[in-house]
Amino acid sequence: MESTITFYQQCIKTILAHYESLRTEETNIELIYDDERMHYMVLRVGWVSQKRMYLCLLHMDIVDETIIIQCNNTEDRVASELVQMGIPKEHIGLGFIPPETCSDAEFKARMRF
Repeated sequence: MESTITFYQQCIKTILAHYESLRTEETNIELIYDDERMHYMVLRVGWVSQKRMYLCLLHMDIVDETIIIQCNNTEDRVASELVQMGIPKEHIGLGFIPPETCSDAEFKARMRF
């Protein structure tokens, strides 16, 4: 199990690292890796035209050997990227889709509080 979790953590960190290139003069990109609690996020933080910018671009958790995509405010198909990296579809959940609307979806709808 440990090697599976370690592999999942590496895959998530690889995906999140790609978002560092979105840094601008006005906003910073913060990558948050919490291996102990298995929470991973990308935040955009800064000021644009005197307006505060604080946005979660991507949030993923690992729960019971499943990667739960809690938030995806990007145009990227993160679940498909994880599959291409070798993670089985049944080990990827979409936390932002209500379970009752996702019965035939490609990826499972999962909730985590």
